[in-house]
Amino acid sequence: MADNLRGSRMGATSLENVRGAVLADTLTHTYECPAGHDVRVTMAADAVPPNAWACPNHGRVSVLVVTPQTPQAPVLAEGEEPPTTGRQRKTGPPRVSKTPWEMLLERREISDLDELLTERLGVLKARRTRQ
Repeated sequence: MADNLRGSRMGATSLENVRGAVLADTLTHTYECPAGHDVRVTMAADAVPPNAWACPNHGRVSVLVVTPQTPQAPVLAEGEEPPTTGRQRKTGPPRVSKTPWEMLLERREISDLDELLTERLGVLKARRTRQ
């Protein structure tokens, strides 16, 4: 098994083949850049393109050129919620990140940490004197 993979750049390329894969239909949308050139972006045919896109050349905001083929977002009636697809956002209190010091203080008391520090310093001093 290992001989078969030798020199195959593991992780650099996929070992799966794409034979028989059905690709989604796509549309190329054009955005006008203020610098005078067009930015072309390919998306799924049923995706609603955003009205603005950052130009990859210099980061300016490019504006969508609307054509008859451009999908439009459906107009919602007043009070109507947009349809949701995919995973829902998690609700609840926001996660607060803690520093390693704060997590350590949750597990140990300062007096325990002082004892541990004294013990470890003793081990280090003993190691130095032996050499």
